[in-house]
Amino acid sequence: MNHPTSERLEAFVEGTLDGADRAIVASHLLACPRCESEVEEWRSLFAMLRSLPRRAPAPGFADRVMVHVRIPQPWHARASGLLSRFVPRTTGGWAVAAMLLAIPILTGASFMAWLLSKSYITASGLWVFATDQFTNLASRAARGVFTGFLETDAAGVIARGIAAAQNAGVRGVGVVAIGTAALTLVSIWVLYRYLIRPTSGDANHVTFSH
Repeated sequence: MNHPTSERLEAFVEGTLDGADRAIVASHLLACPRCESEVEEWRSLFAMLRSLPRRAPAPGFADRVMVHVRIPQPWHARASGLLSRFVPRTTGGWAVAAMLLAIPILTGASFMAWLLSKSYITASGLWVFATDQFTNLASRAARGVFTGFLETDAAGVIARGIAAAQNAGVRGVGVVAIGTAALTLVSIWVLYRYLIRPTSGDANHVTFSH
């Protein structure tokens, strides 16, 4: 004999089964003392629950609960809120910000004017010196980054991938290129879906009703 599940018997006692299911369970209970005993247990439990006193929440209960509710905001909203703290809101604040921004510009312009006032320094020579220094600095930084990259595990993986592509031939390279393109598209979609796209109006939120 197939016995109804406990969930179905509970629904039978609660009266949430439709007419056909209720009739099937009722006919089963006539010939099954075991399920009838479980139904009586459910009825006793519901009767005890109905006899318990019902207490209304104290005044201000909902407000006290909602004060402690924290809904996480998306990263772009948090970034906007953080940046808004540093944006001036008054004319005086904008004046101070403009003055602070002007100090390094005026200092640099004064220093350049002082340099160019020397007879042995020309604008073209200063430009050549600055570009040489920047080129040397960028070259050293690039060499350092490249050397550090060669020492990482990622460089070994890339080297093994290149070797595998060479061994696989043109068809293997095509398969790898298609797989890489597919992974790239999936990564772009994931970034757009969870980081870039603004949240819709049906986002999860907390509500309370009396």
